[in-house]
Amino acid sequence: MDIKRDSRRITTLLLIMVFSGGLMLSNIGHNSIKATSSNPIQIPNNLVKDTYLTYVKLKTSQDKGDKSKCDPGVGHLQKEDLQKDDALCNPGLENMKNKLADDNKLDEKLVNKLSKNIEKKDTVLKDRLEKLKERMEKAISEEEEKEPIPLEEKKKVDADDQKSVEEHEQVISNNCRDGNVLDGASNAEDLKVLAECQEAVGDVMHTKKMDDGDYKFLLKLEDKYEFLVNDKNDEKTDGLLVVEVVPGDQDLQNVVLPEAGDKVHIWGAWVTDEPKGWHEIHPTWQVTKE
Repeated sequence: MDIKRDSRRITTLLLIMVFSGGLMLSNIGHNSIKATSSNPIQIPNNLVKDTYLTYVKLKTSQDKGDKSKCDPGVGHLQKEDLQKDDALCNPGLENMKNKLADDNKLDEKLVNKLSKNIEKKDTVLKDRLEKLKERMEKAISEEEEKEPIPLEEKKKVDADDQKSVEEHEQVISNNCRDGNVLDGASNAEDLKVLAECQEAVGDVMHTKKMDDGDYKFLLKLEDKYEFLVNDKNDEKTDGLLVVEVVPGDQDLQNVVLPEAGDKVHIWGAWVTDEPKGWHEIHPTWQVTKE
């Protein structure tokens, strides 16, 4: 009997720790952890992005006829759930729900409390996911970028760019391009070159074929490439790198026009779009899936 009571206490404590500490995820920064602890319902932005990527990968997998499942430790969705527009492979939440459903030893009050907490987090996450999709569409469509950034903000961007150029190591690779690296860019006069050749690796979050023919997508960078985005990316593109493939490069053998959820390795010119202030890889002349 003592062993059973101890087991029940341990299980209860573990569940409470999970909920008080936020969702069961790794790689969340100190600030995110602190914020989540003070507000158990708050969902870190990186979690929203990761959940979005997991969801679109599952939807793509299902559309291709692959077996529908989540990766171990990420949660689980039944195949019929993927037919729903609001279905999420929600990291942590599904595991918590399954744990709660399987444990018959917890008292009713605790079960009700934990269940309500799960429901609230699920609702908040779905709301933030929808807002993320809206922000990405606005950013990629440049709906709010009709006017150039104010002069004072431009001065700060220029100063930060100068520092970035000084710290950047020149890349010499067969993947680089000779001649005018801005050739083919319809807005070349707006682009300030920070590096004529730069690679990046990350997950594609959102894509759009633009009116000028460019194929444009937003990239969630791997940690080692996060230096490629600046404060304006944080402010306007949710910290995502803007990537554009100009029409003349879209038929190249080493260019794959990716879909949301794809992990890609890209090469192109690292630039600042001066009217907007954010950083881009544009033009991009190599896109390969990882």
